[in-house]
Amino acid sequence: MSFLTRQGAGSGGHEELTGLEIGRSPSDGRCHSGLARASGLEPFAVEVQRRDDVAIVQPRGELDVATVETLRAALDAIERPGRLLLDLRGLSFIDSTGLHLLVALHQRAQRDEFQLTLLAPAAPIDRAIQLCGLDEVLPFVTAVDGEPSESASGAQHG
Repeated sequence: MSFLTRQGAGSGGHEELTGLEIGRSPSDGRCHSGLARASGLEPFAVEVQRRDDVAIVQPRGELDVATVETLRAALDAIERPGRLLLDLRGLSFIDSTGLHLLVALHQRAQRDEFQLTLLAPAAPIDRAIQLCGLDEVLPFVTAVDGEPSESASGAQHG
C-alpha cells in the first residue's frame, strides 16, 4: 500500500513529493514501512521481524520530525513483546524527535514490563545520543562480530 503526499514549497520555492509505503513481504512475512522522498535521498524505512517473543525493529535512513511517526507506528503495532530490539545501525541521522522517541520507548518498556535493547548507531550518528547523555541511561549495546553485546558507555565511546 502506498500513499503520496505533497509537502509545501519551502524558501527554495519547490514542492517535494513524499510517499509512505506500508506492506508485507510475501516471501518472508516481514512488515515494511517507509517514507520515501522523491528528491533522491535514501527513503526512510522500518523493517519489523518477530522471532518467538523477540521483536526486532530496524529503521533505515534519517530519523527526524518528518519520519518519526512512521517508526512510532511500527513500534506501537508490536503487541506484548517479551523483548524488543531496536537496531539503530541503519540510521544516517537522528534529531531531537528521534531522541524523544527513544526515551518514550524506554518508559513504555518499564511500564509494560518488557526488555528493551537499543543497538547503538555508528559514529558520528551517535553524537546526539552522547551529547544528551542518553548513552548513560538508556539500554544501549554495540555490535561485536555481528552479534549484540552489552557495553559500558566508556568502552562504547571511548
